[in-house]
Amino acid sequence: TLAVLYANGNGQNSGDTWGTGAWTLSEASGSGGTAPVASNVSYVPSSPTKGTGLGVSYDYHDADGDSEQGTQIKWWRDGLRITSIDDMTDVPNSWIGRGQQWQVEVTPSDVNEDGEPAMLDPVTIGNTVPVARDLELTPTDPLDNDDLNLDYEYFDLDGNTQQNTLIQWHLDGATIPELEGTTSVSSLWTRSGDEWQASVKPHDGTDFGDVVWTPVIVIGSSNLQPSATAYVSPPGNAVTTDALQVVVGYSDPDGDPKQATEIRWLRDGTQISAYNDLNWVPPEATSKGESWVAEARVYDGLIWSEWVTTSEVVIQNSPPVVTSISMLPEGDLITTMDLTVVWEQSDIDGDSESNSEIRWWVNGEWVRDYDDMATVPASETVRDQHWSVQVIPGDGEGLGSSMKTNARVIQNAPPSPPEVSLGGDFGGSELGVPDSVHDLVAQATSSDPDEETVLFDYQWSRNDFHVPDLDSQPVVPSSRLEPGQTWSVTVIARDPWGLTSSASQEVTIANLPPSAAWSTTPETLISGILSSFDGSASTDSDGEVVTWFWTVNGVSLSGPVIDVLLPGGVHTVALTVIDDMGDSDTLEEEVVLGSANSVSELSASLDGSTVRLSWAGSSSEYRVYRSTSPITTVVGLTALDSVPAWGDPIPLDMEPVGVTAETSWSETAPVATTLYYAVTTVVDGHEVVWVSGSNMVSVDASAAAESIDTDPTGSPKLLALPIAALLLLLGAAAIGITLAESRRRSE
Repeated sequence: TLAVLYANGNGQNSGDTWGTGAWTLSEASGSGGTAPVASNVSYVPSSPTKGTGLGVSYDYHDADGDSEQGTQIKWWRDGLRITSIDDMTDVPNSWIGRGQQWQVEVTPSDVNEDGEPAMLDPVTIGNTVPVARDLELTPTDPLDNDDLNLDYEYFDLDGNTQQNTLIQWHLDGATIPELEGTTSVSSLWTRSGDEWQASVKPHDGTDFGDVVWTPVIVIGSSNLQPSATAYVSPPGNAVTTDALQVVVGYSDPDGDPKQATEIRWLRDGTQISAYNDLNWVPPEATSKGESWVAEARVYDGLIWSEWVTTSEVVIQNSPPVVTSISMLPEGDLITTMDLTVVWEQSDIDGDSESNSEIRWWVNGEWVRDYDDMATVPASETVRDQHWSVQVIPGDGEGLGSSMKTNARVIQNAPPSPPEVSLGGDFGGSELGVPDSVHDLVAQATSSDPDEETVLFDYQWSRNDFHVPDLDSQPVVPSSRLEPGQTWSVTVIARDPWGLTSSASQEVTIANLPPSAAWSTTPETLISGILSSFDGSASTDSDGEVVTWFWTVNGVSLSGPVIDVLLPGGVHTVALTVIDDMGDSDTLEEEVVLGSANSVSELSASLDGSTVRLSWAGSSSEYRVYRSTSPITTVVGLTALDSVPAWGDPIPLDMEPVGVTAETSWSETAPVATTLYYAVTTVVDGHEVVWVSGSNMVSVDASAAAESIDTDPTGSPKLLALPIAALLLLLGAAAIGITLAESRRRSE
């Protein structure tokens, strides 16, 4: 067991202590092995100082594998062996001093035998750098009127005194050369808000130690904190056309001037960074219904004030603005014109027009009766009045600033366009359809809005050609009129000031229809006679009748005069006449005739060659007709007879053969064949030629030739042949005449 005094290496004479240790050493087993070797022997560290201490390091090697035991370590200081520290690998710090020369020898041993000693060259103990510690700046919370003081502890392990220690002061990170080596800083160097720091680099006359820094301290201010006030203009509630301006007040107890202002704008509680530090917000940044506040603080160069908040400003509705206004119509105003106001307005809030106010001014006076009327009727205006209109725009929430038109004068108005009536003068108050037998009259009415007298001028045109000699005349005499003409009149209404208006009217002269009329021959119609209907009595007051159309019992005829054979009974006769303008008139009447005056009991007989007729009747005159063809008519085809079809027999005019006042008559048969006779009567000088069964008879006279006496001039039979041939020729001629007459009548 070995007792050892241990040193703590602090360079002082305190803190050391005693300790004990025990080692077990094995006995040597004998000699004859390989001696151990100490290699790589070196000082630790290679450049020792008192601060680092001094030791020796080596590598032990034994070829036999014997463990290290009994290695000897010997130390020399300044050439003197220090036996008290033999076998120590580390020299106690208390033995070490700057400038000493130390040397060590290491003899390795494995107990059995020692190796070769290894001695190092001497090593000199170098200087230990000094240390600056426990640095402190006072005061710890300096103001700008306090001096700064640096305090620190210098320590040198070698015991060297402080020499040329480097002290530096640093302001906001920058070294201040003027303060180098000083341990205090005058308050003249400091300002509120400065950041100061000191550094100490100790020096022992030989070497510098490490630089040591104080903590950074911030210079406080002896300055008192300023205060701020703020309000937003306009105060209270603003509108969207207002710019918001914050007015920031400043107060400093020390009388320091304001150095800076910070402003924050908040809209509906959210900061609007775009307007930071601006004392106003433009109108376009605000909208109706938003809530705005401003926050502000001030700075006196040393201290910021507390933040202050303005009262809340709520953006109200912006009233609309009239951008243009007009009173219509444009140009000259007259008393017949309605006055209308139109305007345009803008609203920064985007509100549409609602509840705008309209005010009308007459001769500089506000006439409340017309309030809010967009249109004033013409009936309310009077010539020479001066009118203007004012609009106060509304958006449903409020009214904006008004705009007013310039005053405009109501000028003289022309008469109203005349109302023109154009027609014929029939003697009454009403005009009729104009024709060529009555004067053409123009009647005009017009009123003057200004209650002036209205005069009329007339201009006439016929078939689009001006008739100047009728100008200024309201009447065109009938002598100038003809059916079908187109007449127009332009009536010009004129007031005393020469203002005019006009209107035109046009008419066509109507054609008067003809008037159908007829007469008969005889005047009193007699049944069965050939009567004449004469339409020449038809008239046309403004032209002439050019066409006559007759309808007798459904049979159409034409011509001014027709001859018809009417039996007894009811007959419908209609006459349609057409004038030269194409108008027509129809006259229709029923003609009632009694029975035809005819013979009765008519009989015929052949007495030898004599044909004897007898009858009964009351006429004063009888006429006898003969034919060799069947009897249908005395006078042939009449206008009312149907034209026979092709191949049918055609009625021929009978040959008148006798007139008698008696009720009997006879003649020698002219030809030996069947003879046909008709007996007519005469009434009031008119022959009743109607043929019916009672007044016609036939007799076979073929035996008459045998009853003729022999005559030396020839045989009666031979005489009959030329007579028969003559009759045939007469019959053929009659047929041709009848056909020609039928065609003429049908045309």
